Amino acid sequence: MERSYCAVSGEEEMIQAAISRGLDGLAFTDHHRLVPPQRITELCQKYAPFRVFSGIEINVSGEDILVLGLDDPDLDTRSWAYPTLHRFVRQRGGFMILAHPFRFHNFINVDIETYRPDGIEVRSMNIRTQNVARIRALAEQLDLLLVCNSDAHQARDVGAYYNILSRTPCDDSDLVSILMDGDYGCSEEI
Repeated sequence: MERSYCAVSGEEEMIQAAISRGLDGLAFTDHHRLVPPQRITELCQKYAPFRVFSGIEINVSGEDILVLGLDDPDLDTRSWAYPTLHRFVRQRGGFMILAHPFRFHNFINVDIETYRPDGIEVRSMNIRTQNVARIRALAEQLDLLLVCNSDAHQARDVGAYYNILSRTPCDDSDLVSILMDGDYGCSEEI
């Protein structure tokens, strides 16, 4: 709501929904807009011990790519080609997720074989059940981590799907480390 054109609920409403559902943290991944670092700090202080992490959703050639762990303003001020975004995130130690694959078309429109993301979203509010097996097969073929995300645009959807981390990350780089190590599980697998 503060930054994404498709958001219905605001930041604090989303955080309160996450807390009420027993979640320990969330990452805001607004479309093409980062939450300013000072705002992340304010929200973390206000809702401690609940954690808020930085992220962004970038559309590249019709595919949505989530980037976690980076607060570089270039992420929301540039138009990206997928290989360039991949290189940028790799050089800075971020985590890339192919979000809701097969949502808009029956193929992946970026070269994830050459430029592999770290993970692929297997469950979210924007993934059709009939695509889950296909996503799992693609993840296995390319050795990608599976992630579950709410992709919530309104508070009622927060926590529909989530990742269960092995420990509470202290900051964005620690979150990336946990994810890169595959030290988590998807809520759908419980």
